[in-house]
Amino acid sequence: MRVSFSKYWGPLFLILASACTIKTVETPAPDGGGGTGGSGGSGGTAGTGGASGSAGSGTDSGTDAGTTGGAAGSAGTDGGAGTAGTAGSGGTAGTDGGAGTAGTAGSGGTAGTDGGTDAGTGGAAGSTGGTGGTAGAGGSGATDGGAGDGGPVDSCGSPESTPNEDRDHATPYTLGAATKACLQTDSDIDFYEFTLPATPVQGGFVKVQMTDVGTGGNTSMTVYAAHDNGEFIEAHNVTSGGSSFLYFAGKAGAKFRIKVERYVAFSMATPYTLTAAFTGVNDTNEPNDDNAHATPITVGTPASGYFFAGREDSTPPAETAWEDRFKVTLPEGQSTFTLTVPPEIDGEIDIYNALGSALDSESDSTLGSTVVLQHDFTSNEAGVVYISVHPYVRHPLDGTGSTTPGFWSTPYTLTVTTP
Repeated sequence: MRVSFSKYWGPLFLILASACTIKTVETPAPDGGGGTGGSGGSGGTAGTGGASGSAGSGTDSGTDAGTTGGAAGSAGTDGGAGTAGTAGSGGTAGTDGGAGTAGTAGSGGTAGTDGGTDAGTGGAAGSTGGTGGTAGAGGSGATDGGAGDGGPVDSCGSPESTPNEDRDHATPYTLGAATKACLQTDSDIDFYEFTLPATPVQGGFVKVQMTDVGTGGNTSMTVYAAHDNGEFIEAHNVTSGGSSFLYFAGKAGAKFRIKVERYVAFSMATPYTLTAAFTGVNDTNEPNDDNAHATPITVGTPASGYFFAGREDSTPPAETAWEDRFKVTLPEGQSTFTLTVPPEIDGEIDIYNALGSALDSESDSTLGSTVVLQHDFTSNEAGVVYISVHPYVRHPLDGTGSTTPGFWSTPYTLTVTTP
């Protein structure tokens, strides 16, 4: 709401002015007002300070900030004999002295909370007769002021800067940014949208956290794959003011959306801070998901990689996306394939001949267990051999909590040896 200065204060000045009596001083009477004091005239008392302006309210995006009186004017000095009181609100007239000079302007009202760029209007003028200061300066711009003339901002107490209640109006989000926002009402929903980097080519994982939640409410966050608009992971906290966390694996260049809403209805507006941080899984062997792109390795030299596959859709990627392929030239006779996997994951080894036909396989469902495959190559099997390594049972892509799977950041090791 804007308050018009002229609408409310103009009439007041008119009324007050009409009630004043103008005193005529005869020359050469010794009254105040620049001359020497009248005989025996005592000095005017100190002018009373202007009334303190109250703090501007934060209503209407700060436009009402500082609308009441300015801060107190400084006190007028004692009038000399017959001399008008100086600065501050008008001094009380001394005997035969002139009226004290009006008080100086009161300072502006304090800033309204969350106001826009149009700071609060000036404080109201002090009353006449030397008691009030002149109009206070306008309140300063409010905290988190939005652009434009009192434009809305996405914070509690003022409207959203841009409504983002559905996926078609999702707010663009920069990965890694701590975004402060607010659920304005029980039914308010906030959508955010971001795209994962094109590198590394294998993709990476995203950790999402909802923190700094207002104590008057709780929140829920749900992640959708933009490719098929499907939901695949949700996290919430039933405790008012409680934080929540989730993580998921994403394909390079894939687009995702996060929906923030209340978990249980509350009547109080609820602020929160949303942060989604991306960590790339930099497997230098990628892409090596098939025989045509198999990574060459040398007998006796360990090769490493990561068990990782990222989402593009709400449905999981094909199991072949987890595979890493290697190729090695082996002689006739026994060879040993050793796969060492990090904790929280299991492993499998499959070997193929140059034509792509399966030769042998070994797996272990125990998490973190080393998988060992021994195979005696015939003269027909000797030569180029393709090796596929991948998880055996576990294929985790997402979860709740703040701790991501260790195998996303800890590589496996494959070693091929011959007698």
